[in-house]
Amino acid sequence: MNESIGHLAPGARLRISRPDLPPGHVRLRRIDRALTTCRPGQVAVVSAGPGYGKTLAVAAWSRHIATEPVAWLAADESDGLRSFWGGVVGALSAAGAFRDGTAVTDVVPGVGFDRSEVELVIDGLAATETPVTLVVDDLHRIADQAVLESVRYLISRQPAQLRLILITRAASELRLQKLRLTDRLTEIGSDQLAFTHADAFEFCTRAGAELSEEDLDTLLVRTQGWPAGLRLALLSTRDADIHDALAQFGGRNETVAAYLVEEVLENLAPTDRKFLLSSSIVEMMTGELARALTGRIDSRHVLDSLVEDNLLTVRLSDRPDWYAYHPLFRELLLDRLAAENPDAPADLHRRAAAWFAESGDPISAIRHYGLAHAWAEVAEVLCRIALPLVLSTQAPALAAALAPTAAQADRRPTADTLIVASMLAYHRSDYGTMIRDADDATNALRGRPTPPAATQIVLALTRMVHARLSSLDDVVDRCDEVLGLVAGVSRSEVPAAQAYALIARNNRAIGLFHRGEIDLATKELESSRISADGAGLSLMAMAADTYLALADLADGALPEVRARTTAIRSLAERRGWTRQPQAMALYAASALTHLESHELEEAERAIAMGRSAVELGTDSGAWLILEVSAVWLAVVRGDLYAARTASKRLEAVREQAGRLPSLLSTWYQVTSAEVQILAGEADAVIARLRDPARADSYAGALTRVTLARAYLSADRPGDAADLLGATSTFAPHRLQAVEAAVLSAVASARLQRESVALERIGDATRLAAPIGHIRPFVTAGPPVRALLDRHQHLADDNAGFIRRLIAACGGTAGPVDGAPVGVLTERELVVLRYLPTMYKASEIAADLFVSVNTVKTHQQSIYRKLGVSTRREAVDRARERDLI
Repeated sequence: MNESIGHLAPGARLRISRPDLPPGHVRLRRIDRALTTCRPGQVAVVSAGPGYGKTLAVAAWSRHIATEPVAWLAADESDGLRSFWGGVVGALSAAGAFRDGTAVTDVVPGVGFDRSEVELVIDGLAATETPVTLVVDDLHRIADQAVLESVRYLISRQPAQLRLILITRAASELRLQKLRLTDRLTEIGSDQLAFTHADAFEFCTRAGAELSEEDLDTLLVRTQGWPAGLRLALLSTRDADIHDALAQFGGRNETVAAYLVEEVLENLAPTDRKFLLSSSIVEMMTGELARALTGRIDSRHVLDSLVEDNLLTVRLSDRPDWYAYHPLFRELLLDRLAAENPDAPADLHRRAAAWFAESGDPISAIRHYGLAHAWAEVAEVLCRIALPLVLSTQAPALAAALAPTAAQADRRPTADTLIVASMLAYHRSDYGTMIRDADDATNALRGRPTPPAATQIVLALTRMVHARLSSLDDVVDRCDEVLGLVAGVSRSEVPAAQAYALIARNNRAIGLFHRGEIDLATKELESSRISADGAGLSLMAMAADTYLALADLADGALPEVRARTTAIRSLAERRGWTRQPQAMALYAASALTHLESHELEEAERAIAMGRSAVELGTDSGAWLILEVSAVWLAVVRGDLYAARTASKRLEAVREQAGRLPSLLSTWYQVTSAEVQILAGEADAVIARLRDPARADSYAGALTRVTLARAYLSADRPGDAADLLGATSTFAPHRLQAVEAAVLSAVASARLQRESVALERIGDATRLAAPIGHIRPFVTAGPPVRALLDRHQHLADDNAGFIRRLIAACGGTAGPVDGAPVGVLTERELVVLRYLPTMYKASEIAADLFVSVNTVKTHQQSIYRKLGVSTRREAVDRARERDLI
């Protein structure tokens, strides 16, 4: 199933089905012509009061006249920006508006869905090769101003391939004056929808009513052509004298309609009347749902009969097993049901809820339990089945269903209403209210029998979410708590148990990364990503993938990080997820990768994108890493003011995150230390970091590199060289190994150990070249450029990369004349310095306390690496290369 359709809740999928035409429907050719004159790139607004047949008129045109794909979406009062545009994309995809692989079909609106994601849909429509029509029905039901604004924006940027048809009771919210001035608007009102004499005659004939010209004229005068009025008038004439019935027909308003429907109901068999009243509590139904509500085994037959008798009942054309009453008819049935049996609606809503829960539609089940004021059942369905949907693109529909129950938490703060309120607060990114309501629910359960397992799991999940936000060092423990509870329940007891376990495992893996247990975290993240993909939880899979990018970064695999973040970014852009909370770690990884590659403008853009996702998210760990990258960007640029400003933001995140786990704590400490070094406060850094961990741990490698930089800043190169030791001690962590080699080269150069300095800078370039690691060479200062200038004459490989390094360090890397030179070892450089003298090989050997053969072996190696064959040529070449 296309994900653009699959992300819709079952009830929402029915909204993208256009209604079937009832028997006896009269096509209005003038409406067909008017809609056809509205060309692609234009807008048609069909506006009239209830009962004018707006929807059926457009449905008839789409069935009989339209040649291009027609996407249909019925708007809903609970629509927010995400659910509305999710429905738009689903409707367009279901109508076949896009070819397979078209970018728009990948858009799955998430928490951060906004104007930029609407533009993705508009751009995708603009890229289609053939015209497409989008019908938005019941637009007047939309209450969210952001949705209306987005519709106005769509109109302002309407692609030439899109014909937009809006069906509404009032068009004033659409601000259509500009469309009128540019001749892009087709307006169809009640005067065009009202039946003419010919329409009324055809309608009556199709209905089997034989009216005289006088009776037909009377009908038109009394209804003023109102289609619903004509239909109701004919219904009132059943089993009565037509002439007398029409003479008594008194108007076209809803009061008259109610009277007529009651007259119709009174003439039905009691069982049929009860069927209509009982089934009116749902907006749409199948025969099975109607049976659950009415108890009648022939429910499907009854519904078919209502359609055939044209009794204000239609099938959904795209889902013929589903039926719906005319909205006016349903409203009147509901009024009559409440008047005749006030206790019936609650019981019927419970029956509907149970049917929906059993049929795999927990959102509809929650909505009907809420209408029945069955708050405990709402909480039960939420905890046992529906809660994972809060992490899916069905979250807006779930939130709308939960809202009535959550509203009870202030008036009736029971454990059930508080749990529901807590989950609604999570959806709204109000995490303070979430944990407060969850804590109150926990207190309300104290002293009572053991709560259901599902309730305990959900409360544990809220504690896990709170830990991700403001107690990062507790994340793993909170995840273990959830996993322990899940392990003790069966799937039949808690159907959502597997999803809960997956959520906890994914968060646990992220917590392990924060602790610095990178290998274990990587293993669990890979497993979590695969499981989330398999379960259709794409956002969770993306979150795992972003932390895998950070794990790759810790391993120094910059090309792999770049490839992974590019793929994730592409996915996020296609699906409109660029500002999702789960994308924050993506921007952190991207920013750090660009920094290490010395792509500073790209790093700055990644940081800005990450900050745009912060306000909606709970991932304080990723936020902290993002602000670490912002500090480092200022440090690399040498901008102390910007570094201190960024440090204040970093400090604010650290305060929110609570006690930091090991790796994040180290990142925070060394980043703060780098700002102090930039400010000339190296001694304070040395005092704070003087006992670093082993270099073969990631935290230890980070700390030792920063401490070495502090020693160099404090003019203590010997301490820096001793601290860094051999490059091999940093081997497990490539980025730190490169930086250690660079700093060791600088320290050695200051100590006049030129051969060691050149050897270390050679180590650094060999490690850095395959991964494009540039930043350490730039931040180590001017001494590195001088070393690189000398090294380029000795290196026989990576020449292009070395020239890039020299350019990044502010130098000019020209071509190297002559044959490439191999890197001389420290002992060979010592021997090389004897060659300009008059010392013979035996004298050099005696001076160095080695054998003559050893000296001759070094000499031959020197000749080979310098590309010469005599001692004099070796001396000349060495002087050309500044080796002596």
